[in-house]
Amino acid sequence: MSRFLCLSLMLAACGGSSSDSASSTDGGSSDGSNVPPGQVVPPAPPPGPTDGGGDAQATAGLDTDRDRLLATYLAFLKSNPTQTQSNGLSGANVTDVCDLWKKLDQSSQATYLTLTHRMNGGVLGDGTTMLAHIVKLYRVVGGQNAKSSPPGSCGGGEYNRMMMSMDESLHAALFAANKHQGAKQPNGKPDIADIPPGASAFWRDSHDIAGPHSPFDTSNETEGGAPRGQVQFFADSNSAAAKAALNRLDLTTLVDGHALEMDQDYDCAHNSNPSCDYFTYGANCFPQASMKGAAIYTSTYGDFEPSWMPVGCK
Repeated sequence: MSRFLCLSLMLAACGGSSSDSASSTDGGSSDGSNVPPGQVVPPAPPPGPTDGGGDAQATAGLDTDRDRLLATYLAFLKSNPTQTQSNGLSGANVTDVCDLWKKLDQSSQATYLTLTHRMNGGVLGDGTTMLAHIVKLYRVVGGQNAKSSPPGSCGGGEYNRMMMSMDESLHAALFAANKHQGAKQPNGKPDIADIPPGASAFWRDSHDIAGPHSPFDTSNETEGGAPRGQVQFFADSNSAAAKAALNRLDLTTLVDGHALEMDQDYDCAHNSNPSCDYFTYGANCFPQASMKGAAIYTSTYGDFEPSWMPVGCK
């Protein structure tokens, strides 16, 4: 496939990174509680960095952080009991974390598991993981109109992603990675390393020609790209844009200067659903044997524990 055709696919994409700027026309709302930067107590860092390799990612730290984030998501839903998110969840129809997890469709669960696994493999210069610095989960969703088995849309500007809140340490690291363009620092490491270990295992400024997803003004992505991780955030958490409502699906009134959006691009059209099948993936956009996104992820980054469930739910 020519690079021109690949670029055309990217520009015409129905979702993922290059074409999913959000707008208020996406519908949905949530009276999100304001979370001013600095008011959330960051979680204690894990005892040490993961080694970033395959099955070694299935650590107690990863499981603990997954449980912790789902608990914050439940609390957020309970704080807005009259609002039903686009994934069908509301504070009125979920009783506890196990019930919340059970009511997430399969593609939403896969989105949560692959994104948290990728963040657990993202290691800051101090050895802590990106995931350890995520302090709240506001929204996790797979494909639009996904059911228990059909994955829903493979793309879509508001789907197949997570909306979160990060602490100041991760914000500073993401800003530095953007400024330094992923270059190694005096300690011999990039500002944020990626998985698996190697010359291209780092986060840097985004090369996406579409720019950051509104209302965010800064975007980072991984150098590695099968799938490529991408995040959106505010460069200055105290800027006017950061202090305004996000105006995003299910989070129209939420104000959080440390808000963070993340998805992953599984193919050259920048689709982001791990439960969809893809045939143009990898660096050169060449057609290949069709593979499910989850299988592409596993072959590159290791086991993300697809059968994982919250503690006490098995």
